[in-house]
Parts: sequence; structure tokens; C-alpha cells
Amino acid sequence: MLLIKIILYLPQLTKLLNKCVIMKEKEDINTEQAIMEAAEKEFLDKGYTLTKTTEIARIAGVNHAMLHYYFRTKDNLFEKVFQKKVALLANSFMPKIEEELPFIEKVEYIIKAHFDFLASNPKLPFFVLNEFLTNKERLDKFPIIAGPAIRSILEKLNAEMKVAIKNKEICAVDPVHLLLDIVSLNVFAFLAHPIIERVAGSFGKEYHSLLTDKRVENVEIILRRLRP
Repeated sequence: MLLIKIILYLPQLTKLLNKCVIMKEKEDINTEQAIMEAAEKEFLDKGYTLTKTTEIARIAGVNHAMLHYYFRTKDNLFEKVFQKKVALLANSFMPKIEEELPFIEKVEYIIKAHFDFLASNPKLPFFVLNEFLTNKERLDKFPIIAGPAIRSILEKLNAEMKVAIKNKEICAVDPVHLLLDIVSLNVFAFLAHPIIERVAGSFGKEYHSLLTDKRVENVEIILRRLRP
């Protein structure tokens, strides 16, 4: 009799079990996301060395054991945060690279997308620079974390650049140099801001206007170099 009841209620039990699994998965995603967001804030504000996992757990609203369960170590958590930023940057312009557009238009889009990414993450350049200067191991790991995305971008740029040069759409430029020019011009606008602000005082709205002008200027500098 009991066996018959179990068989009769098996579909409902299975449905209930599946629902519980889905709820647990959603809870895991929410918890992991909360920890990642708290970690990102702490790492960018304080740097890797001064960041404490206990404080990350407190901000995320979880206990320290829960943080350890999801990420094991502070180093693993740091790498997850860094990988997320690299992926966001790559995804901000990779779809455009895949489109059938003139090479010049793609380069213009990459410059703007990279600049806008930095504007949304203004502390990131300082954080990355500081970590590279103070932690050689972190610098050694950078090719592992960001290398695949950078190589993919360079390969696509190089292939299309050869065609554009052959068709006399642009001047001959090394793709590595092109990428370096874009990164250095855009990053410096954000690295220089705190120094200039301390010397010249707070920019307020003027700073945002300055960034807008710098974005346009950087595009023109790079494109001027490419035009035949």
C-alpha cells in the first residue's frame, strides 16, 4: 500500500525536488554575485594586499565560511574578479569586430568602447598598475588571464588590417603598436586625473566635459595615423 502511494505521488515529489534544486541554484548565483561585487569594490578601493576576506564577507552579507565555500582563497576570488573585468572589456567591442564594417570604423568603435569602459571603471587603471608594480607574480599571471582575449583581438585586427592596407584604405601599421596606442592614450586620461585635480583643484562638471573632449581627441589621433 505504501509503495503504491509513493508511486502515485512520485511525479509531485519529482516536481518539488526539481523546484528545490532550481531555488538552490538561484540562491548560489545570488550569493556568488554578492561576494563578487563586494570583492570588486574592496580590491579596487584598497588593492589586493590590504583587502581582507572577512570584510568582503561582511559587505556581501555572508559569513566567512560561505565565502571560503564559493571561492576557497583570496587569490582565487581576485582572479575571478579580474577575469570578469577582462571579459567585460572584450565583450564591449568583440561583437563589432565580427561585423562586416570598414576597418577604420571598427578601430573607431574599439577606441570609444575602451574609453567608455574605463569611464565606467575609473579605479581600474590604478589598481592594475599598482598590482603589476608591487606584485611580480600578478604580472606573470596576466598573460594567462587576459592573453586569450588580447590574442583573439590582435589576430582579427591583423587579418583585417592586411586587407585594408592592400586596398589602400589605411597606412601600414603594426597591430600591436595600434593596440598599444589606443590603450595608452585612453588609460592616461584616467591615470592623470587625480594628479591634475590635486594641482589645479576639483574639476566638477568640467572634468566630465574634459573626458568627452579627450574621447573625441583620442579617436582623431589614432585615425589620423591610419589614414593614407
